[in-house]
Amino acid sequence: MSPRYKITYEYIGKAFTGFQKLKYPVVKLPVQQVLENSLEKIHGYKIPVVGSSRTDHGVSAVGQVSHFDVKTRTSKSGHEMPLLTPEELTMAINYNVGKEYLKSIRVIKTEIVNDNFHCRFNATSRTYLYRVLANCGRKQIPLDLLDKVFPVGPILNLDEMRKASQIFIGTHDFSSFRSAKCSSTKPIRSIAHIKIYDLPLPDVFQYNPSLKNISRSNTNYPIGDGEKNIGNHDDQVRKNTGLQYFGIEIKARAFLHNQVRIMVASLIKVGEGEISIQQLEEIKAKKDRGAAPPTAAPEPLTLLTVSYDDPKTNPSNPQPQQSQQSQ
Repeated sequence: MSPRYKITYEYIGKAFTGFQKLKYPVVKLPVQQVLENSLEKIHGYKIPVVGSSRTDHGVSAVGQVSHFDVKTRTSKSGHEMPLLTPEELTMAINYNVGKEYLKSIRVIKTEIVNDNFHCRFNATSRTYLYRVLANCGRKQIPLDLLDKVFPVGPILNLDEMRKASQIFIGTHDFSSFRSAKCSSTKPIRSIAHIKIYDLPLPDVFQYNPSLKNISRSNTNYPIGDGEKNIGNHDDQVRKNTGLQYFGIEIKARAFLHNQVRIMVASLIKVGEGEISIQQLEEIKAKKDRGAAPPTAAPEPLTLLTVSYDDPKTNPSNPQPQQSQQSQ
């Protein structure tokens, strides 16, 4: 019987044309194609790779999961060879991805799992993180952070954003928050949680203190949670010109096409004061993509984890097949 392998891996989204293979040639190969090319070099024949989440071009991952089956391993001279151990296969895949992708994708772990395990249908949740740098324009972002964070002009009201995020929690019709090109026949999805929290400023600010002064406006909103309980009321509402760096973490079993990025864009509009919580409720009720803000950029989005109950001991009860669209 052919063993089934599960791999957990990371990649830098802008180095690839999304995850899924395409029917037309592209300069930057999709992640799926790079993995299949590597496996073919190792085993001597084409091996299909299944992904747990079809990330869009630009979206990165630190905990993507795939599975594939290996029947044999053949040398270039046609001789059958022993299959590699999971540890050996991890190193072999990383070595054979191609020199242009060596610094853009890396398999972290390889496991042999039950042959009923399916990385997409057995997944119980997927968690994404979207990074935002507020009080900063795109032309002011340090080069090291370009395409890694989403720049927003003013400091945002995170408390309002947290309140607004509760609109999405639970099971709802997300027609207003999916791409017009979404292929799913059912717009119903269940959001487990949305967390909005401060992130530590990247090292580039630590070693270049002058960059902390790139902020572009004053505000009465505190920069982050850490400042809310400092001193008296005057301290809490004091003006500041600091940067506001935070993440929006969203967890669900499956998402519609672009759902995460459209929800993020909507919450940012709430934080800017351009959309009220009541208006966000109305946008959801309209079930019309045109009612919601434009989709946020893909590069600041990262797939953090894909979770399973226990793929080794309980893989034979896959979840109902709910379409997992690209983000």
